[in-house]
Amino acid sequence: MQNGEIYYIDFKGNMGSEINKIHLGIIFTIPKIKNMVFCIPLTIPKPKHFKDMDSFNNRNHNNLKYQNLIYIDETDSIALLDQMRTISTLRLKNSYNVVINSNNINLIITKVSKYIFNILH
Repeated sequence: MQNGEIYYIDFKGNMGSEINKIHLGIIFTIPKIKNMVFCIPLTIPKPKHFKDMDSFNNRNHNNLKYQNLIYIDETDSIALLDQMRTISTLRLKNSYNVVINSNNINLIITKVSKYIFNILH
């Protein structure tokens, strides 16, 4: 298990508008905690994620509609920052055998930091 690795994650047991069922997710290990990971769920790109249909069709990552979304080209997925959370490793089903490249990991870290900062301030 390594930072930026993609796993199938079982999100069953949700409440309200939390993500549900099995989805891909990007995982990050938590130092000194072996049975928990930080994850960012992924979903299939939809027109509602982009500012216009041309951006959707071309997967223009610079034209996403909301700041809480990141386009992940390795999986043709949208990372849902508003659904990120800490989960038990028991929720991890199988590795997708993809690790996010370092440029996307740095983008994710930057966007997560900004997203949390905006929530807390």
